[in-house]
Amino acid sequence: METVHTIETPELTAKLNKCEIDILHFVDMWLPAFTSWAVEELALKCELFAAETLQAVDMLILHGLLENDGTDSMMGRRVRIPDEAALWIRENTETINSLAMMNDTELFMSSEYAEA
Repeated sequence: METVHTIETPELTAKLNKCEIDILHFVDMWLPAFTSWAVEELALKCELFAAETLQAVDMLILHGLLENDGTDSMMGRRVRIPDEAALWIRENTETINSLAMMNDTELFMSSEYAEA
């Protein structure tokens, strides 16, 4: 079963899984300098599988945090961050970073993992 994290704000309530949080965390590090990425590039930079990246990108588009930005002949499908979404990401940077850190199992030793 997948864990879903909720970030509630007056503007948007986003229910995000690990892949979506990883993508937002990566994007947040590059705002405002870069606002457009190839989906394949996001998969590589976030160390995600292509299929899960496509699903995450599609969900982020539904949340209004990304939008399609055409297709590149070399890198394929591209997405961009709308201005309103960039502002929302910036306002929720601390929460996104905390969730990304919590989800990054490489930061913890196996003896520190929680058992359900």
